[in-house]
Amino acid sequence: MSTRDVLDLSFDPACLTDSAGRLLHVNDAFGDLFGCGASQAEGRSLADVLGQAGADQLLGGAGSGPRVLKRLVVNAAGGEPVVLEARGMRLRSGEAAIFLRPRIGFAETGDAEHMALHDALTGLPNRVLLLDRMRQTMARVARHNDFAAVIFIDLDGFKPVNDTYGHDCGDHVLRTVAARLQEVVRGADTAARIGGDEFVMVLGELRNGLHAGLTANRIIKSVTQAIPWRGGSVFVSASLGIAVAPTDSIVPEELLNQADEAMYVAKKSGKNGYCFANESSYFE
Repeated sequence: MSTRDVLDLSFDPACLTDSAGRLLHVNDAFGDLFGCGASQAEGRSLADVLGQAGADQLLGGAGSGPRVLKRLVVNAAGGEPVVLEARGMRLRSGEAAIFLRPRIGFAETGDAEHMALHDALTGLPNRVLLLDRMRQTMARVARHNDFAAVIFIDLDGFKPVNDTYGHDCGDHVLRTVAARLQEVVRGADTAARIGGDEFVMVLGELRNGLHAGLTANRIIKSVTQAIPWRGGSVFVSASLGIAVAPTDSIVPEELLNQADEAMYVAKKSGKNGYCFANESSYFE
């Protein structure tokens, strides 16, 4: 996987520069933050976006280790000031990878690699790390001839909460759901956020694929509990889709897609429930 592929899969703003600090590539999150797409950003100086002092500190010298700025104030799209944590890492090619993270309460630990593999808002693994964990889990399934499951989780009623109470509340809901998912998973399992209000859980070492339904019920029970917010409470529920390995597939991307499709069947069937991928045809 190339550096550009890693940047594109990250939900954190990230960019790649040449040795002189000119932008070579930006991901969607970077474009959204600064109001510039890949074609508009190409050739611009990193200093134009992050300021000369910030760019100089992040780019460092050839062969230098990761550079970290715990607090960097920049102007986002529309001129709004945003406080970021920024990390720069010079690659062997002379190019530099820059990762940005809004300062919104997530623990300020880890290196540039950690930032590339985790969601900034919740601290959960992102899609890049999720797929890597899935490949490891599928390898174990092949070795031990047991089962694993991928559970795709989409929140019901999140948009009305976000629209009614604002993005601060929406972020609080997502962090709360993430924490609850971490309480549900076992130590060897993975809970990840892959964007928006979508989460994925990977369960390994199952004796029977249907056992994933028990975890799905625990997820639904946990997510639907009241979420305290400024003296009151907000509520969301969840629609879940489940794909089982090796029954449905052994390929991580295929399992993820099948679980996603099954989730939509669960949502069409009344929400706040779950559906196995091999049940999807019964509801079409």
